[in-house]
Amino acid sequence: FTQWLLKARSVYGKVIKTIRNHLEGICNYFISRTTSGTMEGINNRIKLIKRQAYGFLNFENFRSRTLAAFSH
Repeated sequence: FTQWLLKARSVYGKVIKTIRNHLEGICNYFISRTTSGTMEGINNRIKLIKRQAYGFLNFENFRSRTLAAFSH
């Protein structure tokens, strides 16, 4: 795979750089079959709550809304 990356660099310059920067994480996925998708989803939901509450200054309301979003 690393030999292919060297050959493909001339055609796919930026893509190859990105793959090389993240190669360890990519390989770890195939070893353990886990991703950070769950955490990314949590972060996105919190960001959405923050956007919806733009302009409000009460942290307790934000905290309550965030906790309510994740309680089942």
